[in-house]
Amino acid sequence: MVIINSTRFDFLDIIEPVTTYTDGYLLSLNLGMPPQVFQVYLDTGSDLTWVPCGTNSSYQCLECGNEHSTSKPIPSFSPSQSSSNMKELCGSRFCVDIHSSDNSHDPCAAVGCAIPSFMSGLCTRPCPPFSYTYGGGALVLGSLAKDIVTLHGSIFGIAILLDVPGFCFGCVGSSIREPIGIAGFGKGILSLPSQLGFLDKGFSHCFLGFRFARNPNFTSSLIMGDLALSAKDDFLFTPMLKSITNPNFYYIGLEGVSIGDGAAIAAPPSLSSIDSEGNGGMIVDTGTTYTHLPDPFYTAILSSLASVILYERSYDLEMRTGFDLCFKIPCTHTPCTQDELPLINFHFLGDVKLTLPKDSCYYAVTAPKNSVVVKCLLFQRMDDEDDVGGANNGPGAVLGSFQMQNVEVVYDMEAGRIGFQPKDCALHS
Repeated sequence: MVIINSTRFDFLDIIEPVTTYTDGYLLSLNLGMPPQVFQVYLDTGSDLTWVPCGTNSSYQCLECGNEHSTSKPIPSFSPSQSSSNMKELCGSRFCVDIHSSDNSHDPCAAVGCAIPSFMSGLCTRPCPPFSYTYGGGALVLGSLAKDIVTLHGSIFGIAILLDVPGFCFGCVGSSIREPIGIAGFGKGILSLPSQLGFLDKGFSHCFLGFRFARNPNFTSSLIMGDLALSAKDDFLFTPMLKSITNPNFYYIGLEGVSIGDGAAIAAPPSLSSIDSEGNGGMIVDTGTTYTHLPDPFYTAILSSLASVILYERSYDLEMRTGFDLCFKIPCTHTPCTQDELPLINFHFLGDVKLTLPKDSCYYAVTAPKNSVVVKCLLFQRMDDEDDVGGANNGPGAVLGSFQMQNVEVVYDMEAGRIGFQPKDCALHS
């Protein structure tokens, strides 16, 4: 395998394996020299790429649940163990971006640089610590660092290892509800595809079904570059919408939802456009697990489903899981895939009808018992207090990663559109 250290090659594509986790999808991030390897969430709803930093026992994650308790140390990046690690400087564009500053001199002023040094761009003090917020009250605290990131690539079909120096990422010492790190794939300058120079082209992913969760032997591909956009004539493309207030999200327009062959339930007009204050539209967010839809539109969908599904409701499981519709499904043979639950279709701008794979809508929340399994609809209500991606005003709906399983999704940045194609991602990896 050839090793190169630049992304400035024509016909270069990045091809990284993606694994299924319990609530999202993970990339392996190789940072430093020699490389230190971390599993991080793939998140199109944010820009910052970060990993836990310090010793394995010093990283603190509050409200991260039993799975990530202090009895199970979280792997952490050690800057001192990387010969290529550097702190990001206060005058860099990445430092200005992470601090959301309108004045590029603010970060250097905050760390005490003299006026002549920061006015001339010669201040060598590090970028001050940052806080970075996510939806649902999640938060990380850390500092910016630069190091080599090693990726798997391909030039004319020849496999290569790509060492990219100077990759800027967050070295995080503590967090709330964010235990293992994130690879930011948004449209901002800090995002991984932006730093690698692929946001002028595009990328794609094809997520495995959640039945492969925690199974490292099964992966699918994340592709960045021309290869992600090739041979997509049979895809269903819908235009990306633009937001002045939240320009880094991937917005699309949702016009309605239909159940089976029924007529579409019209979405509110706000879901197919974005107003001047940044409200409306639907974002494609792999960092959110379930699709969120607003009321009364969401309630109308639930009512339509309840009227056509003849299985007995499981009100007990609805109470215990928090999901809105759960049904008792006869199951004589595992994996209990044979049922009469209806298909769900999304209708996007551009006369696009995306029929979701059934496993992307319903999930068995119990094991079979007495030849019955309980399956729930894995959609959720978009509450008024939802704070998607840390944005104060914003998206009217969210397309989550669970509904993207077994659907190849193409982010065509050249043409300003997003494409969908249902397929078995386990067979096309």
